[in-house]
Amino acid sequence: MAASNTAPTPIGSPPTSGVKRWSGTRQHRRRRSEQVMSTGAPLDGLRILDLTHVLAGPYATGQLALMGAEVIRVERPGSVDFVRRHGGDAAMQDAGLGASFLSQNAGKRSTVIDLKSDEGRNLVLRMATQADVFVENFRPGVIDRLGLGYDAIRAVRPDVIYASISGFGPDGPMSDRPAYDHILQGLSGLMAMTGTPESGPMRVGFPIVDYIAGQALVAAILGAVIQRGKDPGQAQRLHVSMLDAVVNLMGPYAINWQATGAMRGLEGNRAFSDSPFSGRFDTSDGQIVVTANTPAQSVRLCAAIGREDLAEEAEPEAVRAALDTVFATKDTAHWDAALARAEVPAGPVLGLDELLSDEPLSALLSWHDLDVPELGRAFRVPGLSFRAPWGPDSLAPAPRFGRDTRDVLAMLGLEDAEIDRLSGAGIVHTETEKEDQL
Repeated sequence: MAASNTAPTPIGSPPTSGVKRWSGTRQHRRRRSEQVMSTGAPLDGLRILDLTHVLAGPYATGQLALMGAEVIRVERPGSVDFVRRHGGDAAMQDAGLGASFLSQNAGKRSTVIDLKSDEGRNLVLRMATQADVFVENFRPGVIDRLGLGYDAIRAVRPDVIYASISGFGPDGPMSDRPAYDHILQGLSGLMAMTGTPESGPMRVGFPIVDYIAGQALVAAILGAVIQRGKDPGQAQRLHVSMLDAVVNLMGPYAINWQATGAMRGLEGNRAFSDSPFSGRFDTSDGQIVVTANTPAQSVRLCAAIGREDLAEEAEPEAVRAALDTVFATKDTAHWDAALARAEVPAGPVLGLDELLSDEPLSALLSWHDLDVPELGRAFRVPGLSFRAPWGPDSLAPAPRFGRDTRDVLAMLGLEDAEIDRLSGAGIVHTETEKEDQL
């Protein structure tokens, strides 16, 4: 039997209007203050119940955590999030703190609850009574079958912001199909314009659609938070389609196709401007990207490389061939400096490892040190993709699997004996003493 501030409420019963706001223990308040250290963070006080997994959803809630939101993950026993085990380091995999997980889960809390059990579902419903935002990324229909759909959550939290993210949206002929970034890159037209005629369609080298959809979800939730201030007390239903999110960025191409009937094919390294003075060129020791998109930039480029005559060349392929020849004569550093002096936009082609190892360049990034006590080391991880006076000063560690289950259930009023019973029955997972020492 769980204790509450009013009358005891059985764990197997749904929440009632008598459930009071989580007050939290002194230990919880101290832990919360250590989550993401910010000054006047805009989302401080906003609580998010996060039932997402893999990339798109966790990325979105991770960004919101960096803005000050309290994010409580609800994970499932026996079903560890794929990204907890993803990456090339065995120790990170064994700890359930894979590279992808660390990159977007700093400062969150982790609970593990069996959503398919009545008691587990009712625990989540009780948690939802005090959550401002509920986020999930199951295939449409699954969350309803679990008894945690929009109507169920709105019944216990009438002003909830309920956000979902899926591959193809909540309805339509493809709504129930699974979707991954690779599939969406192919279906959206992105792959059809990436690569060269020789290579054929190629995927972008990282799961870009997941992150585009995650950014869309961040925008949707922030908009809903603002709307709540204008129209308090009203629930809001949000849905992000990964397909819609990525195709939304291709408006210029779509409008041009409607106007001319022509669709651009494989772009390779051709610039959006179609300027023959733009592209990727081999140097004597690497590659450089040049984007001389305007006539003035093209003239400055020709002067900087000692080929003023090219500015009058009318044949694009002749220009590109000449640039190939010239850039191959000297190293990347030479051309990068020469074009910078000439105010021609250009830069070297770097691997991510080269960028992060370059002190002046890496200093431009809004990244932070993230301690991983389980591994006895720290990693540099992304923060917000912009700078703001209320951005995070430091990051708390990403949570181990079920690290915070006991604390969160205690916030609901459950006694240790009841939490132990639920753990023994497999309804929840709490860390054992051995796991705490990992």
